[in-house]
Amino acid sequence: MIETAPIRSEKVVVQFGSRTIKGYLESPAWNTIEELLSSAPQVAPEVFRVRRIDSDEIEEISIKDVKAVFYVNSFDGNSVRNHLNFHTRAPIVHGIWMRFQFLDGEVMEGIVFNSIRYLVDPGFFVLPTDPGSNNKLVYVVKSWLVDHRVLGLRKL
Repeated sequence: MIETAPIRSEKVVVQFGSRTIKGYLESPAWNTIEELLSSAPQVAPEVFRVRRIDSDEIEEISIKDVKAVFYVNSFDGNSVRNHLNFHTRAPIVHGIWMRFQFLDGEVMEGIVFNSIRYLVDPGFFVLPTDPGSNNKLVYVVKSWLVDHRVLGLRKL
């Protein structure tokens, strides 16, 4: 008998730049970034299947159209929150601390798991370093980045 990883619905906000979709994405259950990455498919997804909160219908979203997928604690968020750029209470995760700037001017910081997947896949996961952020995890699509910089290396 083959064991499959438990699945759970994650709250996500999918941003396309000028358009946003809120809903649920079926995802393997994970507690750490390492668990998430170890259960991730070896090939980057071409489509996200999101169950929308406003209609409860499943929408297939092409990765080519997406800026980023934000795994959130709450759909409400706080659009006027002043984001911090350096944190002493940042999560202790082995990886690369980076700052990203999107084509639309949005800037974020986070820890990227240091692996070949970061280089070869069309997108990558970022663990936000702001402890007050509504984002638990972000999948960033590289084609939406205008700049990214290494700020440091985190070792366990």
